[in-house]
Amino acid sequence: MAGSSSHQIRNICVLGGSSPGKEKEFLESANHLGWVLAERKIYLVYEGGNFGLMRSVSTTAFLGGSQVLGIVPKALAKVDIIGKTVGEEL
Repeated sequence: MAGSSSHQIRNICVLGGSSPGKEKEFLESANHLGWVLAERKIYLVYEGGNFGLMRSVSTTAFLGGSQVLGIVPKALAKVDIIGKTVGEEL
């Protein structure tokens, strides 16, 4: 492709399920994504909380050394039903 650039992704926003899903491949893929983000030092922004696939992606990325920011709507933060957010919380 003419004129292509060597642009590197620095940040990514991931939204996913609040459950691990019924198929083990979903959870394996979420963990793999977290490791890829950590390996490439990509900053992760996610929907916050500590459930399901989002927990897997965020925890794996965070433990691997990536910066992680969880976005939590005020209404959910007040009732504390989403659990502890991995990384920073906004």
